[in-house]
Parts: sequence; structure tokens; C-alpha cells
Amino acid sequence: MISRIVGQHALTKKVESNILRIAEMAKQSKKEHADVIDATVGMLNHDSGALFTFPVIDDLWKNLDDLQLYPYAPVSGSKAFTEGIFTWVFGPFAESLKQVFHYQVIPTTGGTAAISNAVYNFNEFGHKILVPNYYWTPYENIAAEGNCGVDTFLMYDEHYQFNNQSFDEVAKKLAASQQRLFVILNDPCNNPTGLCMTQDAWKKVVTSLNEIASQGIPVILLHDIAYIDYQMGGYNQSRQVFERYLELHEDILAVVSFSGSKSFSLYGFRIGAQIGLSRNKQVLDDFARVGDHSVRGRFSSVSHPAMSAIGKVFSIPENRELFKEKLLIAHDLLKERAAAFCKEADRIGLKTLPYGGGFFVGIESKNNKIFQQLVDAHIFVVPMPGLIRVALSSIKLSEVSRLVETIKKYV
Repeated sequence: MISRIVGQHALTKKVESNILRIAEMAKQSKKEHADVIDATVGMLNHDSGALFTFPVIDDLWKNLDDLQLYPYAPVSGSKAFTEGIFTWVFGPFAESLKQVFHYQVIPTTGGTAAISNAVYNFNEFGHKILVPNYYWTPYENIAAEGNCGVDTFLMYDEHYQFNNQSFDEVAKKLAASQQRLFVILNDPCNNPTGLCMTQDAWKKVVTSLNEIASQGIPVILLHDIAYIDYQMGGYNQSRQVFERYLELHEDILAVVSFSGSKSFSLYGFRIGAQIGLSRNKQVLDDFARVGDHSVRGRFSSVSHPAMSAIGKVFSIPENRELFKEKLLIAHDLLKERAAAFCKEADRIGLKTLPYGGGFFVGIESKNNKIFQQLVDAHIFVVPMPGLIRVALSSIKLSEVSRLVETIKKYV
């Protein structure tokens, strides 16, 4: 008889909190109960429940020729896609960053693949990556696939501001023990909390990273910007963070993970980008070399129709304006929903974590039975260590009052 079929390294693999599985539970429950509230998966819906999509993307699908639809997409991406993504992501700071940094844009199967490739290539096996104590739980799976672990710092201080002191202490301790530091910061619009870091907080983060890098220790900043286009302050405010990049130590590698799923509602097409920046040409050359290798070895290339459509959005001014107009509507839809949720929470005394934008708001809870209690009340949220995550993106305005009241009952 076979004693085991999986490799030694895979013996302990097990998904403890599967967001998509919980979302499927909610869908099934909706078939049986009309009053189910599904606040699970991060996809933006209209108040009717229909998925929010972009007509300009729909129109572009219809006009793509065979060569833009069926062949494998170029591994390194089309110029329209890569340059368009860079300009869109960095906004008013795109040109100044190009002048200071060497850079490359690598197309990936969603933002997740960008994170996964970076974790695998820029850590030693057995090392730990650093994330805040409230984090998107798939980071654990990504780390495990890269033969790494996870270490955490406290996200909030006593005033519920970003905890720079904890970040500095834990980052320096981990860097000293491993002689390498790999940090993931999901900002703005943190998943699962809704936190948007201030410019002062980012300045202090950069100071901490620079102090570590100045000791000759490799530092990799993985900046997960999945929800950047849904910060409540708008496009220009959400890009202010990149001004701090201009202060990064010359040897630091910054890797920006962009998600086409969120910005274009192309969830099922799995399209994103891994953007590397460094003042050090050798560092960036290494990023490009191992990144291209991992793309080929893991998923070969991305969705060609998605790459073609996004390229046409950014390279044709008329398409770009249509996209921006619709994105403002999506932004306002989410803003209205978030305002209603936060107002109702304030009214009945439900304490939420500070919300600055994005698809989610976090609510701290020490009740380890809250998930099942909410399910019994026909409400589905995602439980994470120390909190529950509520997807504002998928609920209706008419559901806000019952949702908030029921959470308050069990939190």
C-alpha cells in the first residue's frame, strides 16, 4: 500500500480559510433563503446585484481581430499594455519615476501571480515575509508555496493609526535574523481593513527600509495596490504614495502588484502586472530575468484578449476617457454604500476599523463563533484572525441596516 502520494514539502498543505469556498456557501444559501446577505467576495456589484462592468471593455471585445484574441499573448506584454499600465498606476509621478528608476512591467495572471512570483524569487526557503497582523489570508498560501512563512507586526497603534513603531521594530529584527527583508504592504484600501496609510506613515516606512538597506541587507518592498482605484479621496490622492518612492535607498527593489480584476472588473480573465523598480540596474536586471522565467514556468502567458483590450483602453484617448468616466461611477457607487454602512454603524455603536476606501471594511471581534452565528442569521462575511471582513462591494443599500444590526448583535 502507498504510504503517501504527495511530496514531503506538501504534507501539511491545507486551506484553513477559503474565501471563494465561503462565497460559494453564500450562493447556495441564497437558493434556499430569500433574505441572505452575501458580503464575501470582492467583486463590485450594482445595487441590483448585477456585476459592475465597463462598456468600453465590452465594445473592445467585439472589435478585436483574430490575432488579438486567439494566439498566446507575448510573455513580456505589448507596449500598449505595459506602458499604459505604468502610466495609469503611477499617474502624476510616472515621468519622475522613469527618470530616477530602472523599471520593467511583467504581465501576470492577476495581481496574485505578481505577488506569488515575487515571494518565490526574492526569499530564501525557510524565511518569513513580513505583513501586518490583519492581512489577506491567501498571503499565507502564497508564502507556503514559496517555502516561506509569515511574520507580522501590529497594523494599528492605540489611536488606530498605522503602527510605524511596531513596523520598524519587527522589520529590523527580522532583517537582522534573516539578513534579508521582504515586506508586503497592501495600500491604499487595505484588504481586509479599508485602511489608507498617510503620507507621514509611508515616509516613516521608507526611512525604516532605508536604514536596513544601508547595512547591505537586501530589502524587497512588495506593494499590493489591488484596490488603488477605489480610494475615497480619488485618483490623484491614491497616487501620492509614489512620491515616497523617490526617497527609497538605491539598492531597494520595489515590486508593485497591479490587479486588472479590480480596476477593470476583469475578475475571471486573470490579468495583472508585476512592476519592478530600482535605482540599481543590476537589481532590476535580476528582477526582469527571474520574473520572465517564472512567468514561463508557471503560467506561460496571460489572457491575450484582456491584454489587448487594456492596451486599447490606454493607447486610444477616447477609450481612456470612457473608462475613466465609468470608473468614477463605480467609485461613487462604492462611496455611497460605504457611507451608508459607516453612518449606520456609528448610529448603533458598532465600531469599525478606519475606512479610507476599497471593497472591504474590517470589524474586530473576539467571538470565535461569530461566523456561524451570522450564517445562522443568513449573513455571510469572511472571518479572519481577530476580525470579520465585510465586502461593501457586493451588498445592497437596502441590506445595510440589517447587516449592521446583526453584526452588532454578535460581534
